[in-house]
Amino acid sequence: MVEITKKSLKLELDGGVVDGKQKIDSKIYSNISLTATDENILSAGELISGLQEKALINVKRIEEAIVTE
Repeated sequence: MVEITKKSLKLELDGGVVDGKQKIDSKIYSNISLTATDENILSAGELISGLQEKALINVKRIEEAIVTE
């Protein structure tokens, strides 16, 4: 059995090219509602990214869970 205990939203932002490689800057927002759907998380990530100076590359959902028998 798996019980999700925590959700976070991670924004990956364009940090430019450094030494010929794409740099990705990340911001993590914790305490996301456990009932938030993928669509909710994507919408929130896109809205938050609109407040950032850097361009959005990805919105990721991070989950922490307890696994039991």
